[in-house]
Amino acid sequence: MTILRVDKLRKQFHQTPVVRDISFEIAAGEKICIIGPSGSGKSTLLRCLNLLEQPDGGTIAFSLPGEKPLVIQDGRLPPADKRRLRTNVGMVFQSFNLWGHMTALDNVITGPVGVLGQSKEEARKRAIGLLARVGLADKRNHYPAQLSGGQQQRVAIARALAMQPKVMLFDEPTSALDLELVGEVLSVMKGLAEEGMTMVVVTHEMSFAAEVADRIVFMDKGAIVEEAPPAQFFEKPSSARARQFLSALFGGGRGVPAHGAA
Repeated sequence: MTILRVDKLRKQFHQTPVVRDISFEIAAGEKICIIGPSGSGKSTLLRCLNLLEQPDGGTIAFSLPGEKPLVIQDGRLPPADKRRLRTNVGMVFQSFNLWGHMTALDNVITGPVGVLGQSKEEARKRAIGLLARVGLADKRNHYPAQLSGGQQQRVAIARALAMQPKVMLFDEPTSALDLELVGEVLSVMKGLAEEGMTMVVVTHEMSFAAEVADRIVFMDKGAIVEEAPPAQFFEKPSSARARQFLSALFGGGRGVPAHGAA
């Protein structure tokens, strides 16, 4: 079942095209990793999917289980549907964006109470479970300043999951972390993938992409240059641009990257 269909999506800033007529589909439960050089439009594409950036043209259609279809046409979505979009499509950012004056537990509770209308007790019970799921049961009463970057990002993931989304978007979720903290966040994301969450991940973590993705989407200059399963993409990319990109990353050699490769 197709859960997301993008058709001829366009976005520009100050007359400069950043996303150029992009089209692709994602099936329910599929894990897509979007990779490419800096400035290729990866994050802008991701932010267009949930209207954090307003597209200038094209169609984004979500066919969400148990929901009426959500269709964003030329950047427009009826106001009544925007809440459904925010509820069903979760997002984790490069920066953690936690409320500094709230504990980890309260950060996770706020959305379900304020947006979903859950009782505080119901939201609290679920939040405790989600913090345990990301390995932070013992940190639930800590404030963000008392947590490491990796712990803050895991709280951010728990906060997104508290909204019970059907699709999760990740925008370079480890880019702001020290190297020794990257693994703990990727481990949580791998767990979500194994549980069947539909995921769209913009990442520079090639080993993660090789291990977790069902499909690699390679972008350059605002366009999709190549789509392929990870083994095919890393071992035998079909486009000259992808071969050039991988050669620059891995020093002239190709092949599925080892764990920890950037």
